[in-house]
Amino acid sequence: MPANRSPHPAGIDLPGTVLFAATLTALLVPLTEGHSQGWPAWTKAMLAAAVLLAIITAIVEKATEARGAVPLLPPSLLSLPSMARGLAMITLFSLGFGAFMFVFALTVQNGLGANALQSGLAILPMAIMFFIGSVVSPRVIGRFGRGALAAGGMVQALGLALLIGIILTGWPKVGLMELAPPLVLIGAGQSMLFSGLFRAVLADVPSHLAGVGSGVLITLQQSGLALGVATLGTLYLVQEPAGIAQAFATVIASQLLIIVALVLSTGLLPRFSSHQAHAQPVEM
Repeated sequence: MPANRSPHPAGIDLPGTVLFAATLTALLVPLTEGHSQGWPAWTKAMLAAAVLLAIITAIVEKATEARGAVPLLPPSLLSLPSMARGLAMITLFSLGFGAFMFVFALTVQNGLGANALQSGLAILPMAIMFFIGSVVSPRVIGRFGRGALAAGGMVQALGLALLIGIILTGWPKVGLMELAPPLVLIGAGQSMLFSGLFRAVLADVPSHLAGVGSGVLITLQQSGLALGVATLGTLYLVQEPAGIAQAFATVIASQLLIIVALVLSTGLLPRFSSHQAHAQPVEM
């Protein structure tokens, strides 16, 4: 390799990427395996290492940006109010969504005796409404702004509450079709909330850094999904021996609280311009 060639492609923040991946690994592995292993010393050591690695990552990313390179998590972008608030909110949203998908599958299959195909079909109403909501959300957000996000969150919260009620009152004789109405509400509401949060994160990002901003958003969104499975998913597994319905209700109630908090926080987001409202979200 010529001396003037970089060992990795130009533009890739290799130290930041490695450090961030190490931080997530040190956080997620003990959270995922800790309960089943009885929380041995190595899990506590990894959690402590995650904190240390997060601090080192922040220092390295700040130094990377200071010398004119583009870091994986640019501190200047993360300091933007819309970016900081929006990322925090979308990470929480993703945490709840990741946990929901995990515990729903376990509850339907292990508790109601559905196979994998039936489990997938059971959640189809939510998926269809999420797709439809994603199509119409730019127009609705363009007209009602942050109010559309709050309304979407409230619709999702209503669906989650109804789902908890159906599971707790009808268990174990709950038909999969009974789950369809609340899942329709959940899909419709979360599509509006997610689309709005996606746009809020990128609202104040300079156009020449839009790609970097989108990358940061996707990175934290995916991290939130994994964290949801590791935390609320573990909570479900802890409570499952005492009762699947109760374990499911606990996790979904936790997601419900997250959604309520997000609804109350929508006023902290920037107002949407016409361009922002009709911008297309980055493909997952």
